[in-house]
Amino acid sequence: MNTYKQRVLDLRALMQKNNIDAYLILSADPHLSEYLPEYYKNKTFISGFTGSVGSVLITQNEAFLWVDGRYWLQADKELQGSSIVLQKQGANNTITKWLENNLDKNQILGVDFRLFPLSLKKDLQKTCKANLKHIDLITPLWHDRPALPKEKIYEHESQYCSHLRNEKLQLVRQKMKNLNAHAHLISSLDDIAWLTNLRGNDVDYNPIFLSHLLILEDKALLFVDSLKINPDLEKKLNSDGIWLKNYDEITIELKKLQNTNLLIEPLKMTALLIDSLDKSVKIIEEINPSTHLKATKNVKEITHIQNAMIEDGVALCKFFAWLEEAIENNELISELDIDIKAREFRAQSEYYLNDSFATIAGFNENAAYPHYKATKESFAYLKKDGLLLIDSGGQYKNGTTDITRVVPIGKPNEEQIHDYTLVLKAHIAISSTIFPKDIAMPLLDAITRAPLWQEQLDYIHGTGHGVGYFLNVHEGPQVLSYLTPALEKTKAKEGMLTSIEPGIYKANKWGIRLENLVIHTKVENPKNTDFGEFLYFKPVTLCPFEISCIDTNLLDEKEKTWLNNYHKEVFKKLSPKLKNHIKALNWLEKRTKAIL
Repeated sequence: MNTYKQRVLDLRALMQKNNIDAYLILSADPHLSEYLPEYYKNKTFISGFTGSVGSVLITQNEAFLWVDGRYWLQADKELQGSSIVLQKQGANNTITKWLENNLDKNQILGVDFRLFPLSLKKDLQKTCKANLKHIDLITPLWHDRPALPKEKIYEHESQYCSHLRNEKLQLVRQKMKNLNAHAHLISSLDDIAWLTNLRGNDVDYNPIFLSHLLILEDKALLFVDSLKINPDLEKKLNSDGIWLKNYDEITIELKKLQNTNLLIEPLKMTALLIDSLDKSVKIIEEINPSTHLKATKNVKEITHIQNAMIEDGVALCKFFAWLEEAIENNELISELDIDIKAREFRAQSEYYLNDSFATIAGFNENAAYPHYKATKESFAYLKKDGLLLIDSGGQYKNGTTDITRVVPIGKPNEEQIHDYTLVLKAHIAISSTIFPKDIAMPLLDAITRAPLWQEQLDYIHGTGHGVGYFLNVHEGPQVLSYLTPALEKTKAKEGMLTSIEPGIYKANKWGIRLENLVIHTKVENPKNTDFGEFLYFKPVTLCPFEISCIDTNLLDEKEKTWLNNYHKEVFKKLSPKLKNHIKALNWLEKRTKAIL
C-alpha cells in the first residue's frame, strides 16, 4: 500500500479514538515560517507533497490538499496513490470555505494550536460551526521524526548591519510607546534575527534560528536553546539588554504577564501562545514594528546589497560561460548539474555562505512547473533543443539574491522566442513604471501583466515579493500581486527590495520566467512636486537577458532603450571583475551588445 495512504488511515484511527471529526494540518512551525525545519514538515509526512505551502484536511471519509496555482502540477504528481485529493486553491475554493460549508456545530475540528496562526483561529471561530480542539495527532504517528536543529547562533558582523541591536530595540520601543504597549511578543524568526543582529542555521536556506523574543520596557527576553549561544556572545547580548531564557520557557513567562498591554501581530503569532496569557492582559494587534523597519533598507544596506549583486553577477557569468562551453562540447549535462555548478561558482565569493533557496533548474516541460525541483529519482538531461529555466539565489554576508533567467539549449523555435519576448515585455513594463509612494503594491500588478493579457495569456503566481537583507528570500510586507488584497501594510516604501518575475507556463512544453530584484527608489529631478513623492523600481540584479531569444520586432523603442541601458549597466558593473576570466567576459560582452 502507498505509504501516505497508510498514514492517512492511521491518522483516521487516532481521530476516531479522540472523537475528532476533521483534522487540519498546516504548513507551519511554532513561528509560522515559510521554510520549515525537517521536524515540523507534518504536511509532507502525511501527504508526500513537498511544496513549501499547502493545507491538508482529513475527515473519516475524505482527504484533501489545498495549494495555490504555483503547485497544481507538482501536487497532482506527488499525491498519486495517497488517497488525498488535490483542491485547486482560489478565491472560490479555500479550505476555510470548505470548513464553513461542510462541518456543523456537533462536530470537532482538531488542529495543533502550536502551529496554528491566531488570525486563522479567530476567522474559523467566526465562520466554522465546528468546535476547535487543540490536539497533536502527528507526533504519535511519526516514529522516526528528525530531531530539532542544534546549529550554533552567530553574529551578523557589525560592518554589514544598519544599526546596533540596542538601537533597533530602541526604535521598536518607540513604536510600542506610540501604541501604548508595555510589552511586545515576536515569534517570526526573520524579525528576531534582524532585531538581534544574530543569524543561525536552523532552517535550510534562511539564516535564522528557532526562538521567541519578548520585549519589555526595560529588557528583552530571548527564548532560545542556550547551547546554541557561546558565553562571550551571551555577555554581549546582556550588555545590550537582552537576556536568555530556555526556548520552552516562553509559555511560563507569558503566564507571568499581568495587567499589561501586549503588542502582537496575529498573522505571525500562534494560538497556543496567546491562550497562555492571563485574562488581565490587553492584546494590541498591529503589524510588528520590525517588519517595516527591516523592509525599508537604508543607504548602508543598499550599498551592501549592490555589492552582493556584483558578487552574484560575476558568479553567474562564469556559470553561464561554463554551461555554453559544455553544451558546445556535447557534454551530457543534467538539471542536477546546474544546481551543483551554480553553487560552485557562487562559493568562490568570500561573502557567500549558502544558497537562499533550493535551485529550480527546469528544462523544457519541467519548467512548466513554477516550483519544479529536480531530484536524483527524477530529472532531465539537456539533450535536445529547448529552453532551460534557472531560478537561483545566494545568501551573502552583504545581501540575499534571487534571480531567474531562461537560456536556449540548441536552437529555440519561433513560439519559444515569441513567449520569451512577451515575458520580457511584461518585465520591462513594470520595471520602467513610475508610481506614487505609498500606493498599495497589488494595484501595480496589472501593469506587468498587460502585455500578456493583450494575447490572452497569464500566469498563476504573484509578480513579486519582498526580499530580506541576509535573511529570508521571501519577506513582507510588500507583495506585487493582484491576487493579494490591497492592504495598508502592502504600501510601497522607499528602500524596499522587491522581486519582479512575470512568466508564461505551457504544460508539457516549457516555462519562462524572468526575474530581477529591484530597489524602490525616489524619482530624481521630479517633473512635478505638487502630487507627493513618486518612486520607481531600480534594478540591482546584474545579469543579461538572452538576446538570442528576443524578437526585436515585438519591442518598441522605449523597451529597446530600457533593455540597452540595463545591459550597459550590467557590463559596466561586472566586466572589471572578469578581466582574469576571459571566457566569462566574452560571454558577458556578447550578451550585452545593444539591440537596434
